[in-house]
Amino acid sequence: MSGDGSEAGSARGTAELIALLTEQCELYEQLAALSASQHALITGDKPERLLGVLGDRQRLLDRVEALAARMRPYQTCWAEMRLTVPSAEAKEVDRLLSRANKLLAGILELDKADAQLLAARKSATAQEMSVVKAGRTAGAAYVAAAYGSAEKRDWTDR
Repeated sequence: MSGDGSEAGSARGTAELIALLTEQCELYEQLAALSASQHALITGDKPERLLGVLGDRQRLLDRVEALAARMRPYQTCWAEMRLTVPSAEAKEVDRLLSRANKLLAGILELDKADAQLLAARKSATAQEMSVVKAGRTAGAAYVAAAYGSAEKRDWTDR
């Protein structure tokens, strides 16, 4: 952002903000596509490919974080800037912000559904493991009761 307060500086700042918001929307679209892939892998029970998607998402999130740092100065002074920029540019910024928010909401909604599904699977797996453990404990007790004295016996003594 130019920070010189002039109309030309404001126009450059608005153009840069629009470029940053456009880039943000593009990154969010890529994240949304990866989020959909992640959701399909989780609901399709294909965890082996999930780590690759999660890695791709992390790389995009790193880019989103760097972009957010570049956008921060505009966020702090957007209310002032909006008063000085032409209406068409202000509407474009509003449109891009709305689009970014909508994309982000969709990503968060899918992530929430995935988290709930994974939590349910974790609980079910823990319950299944508890049943298996109880079965093994019962089996071990049965073996000990039925054959406990057999371990001390030398079968050649018969």
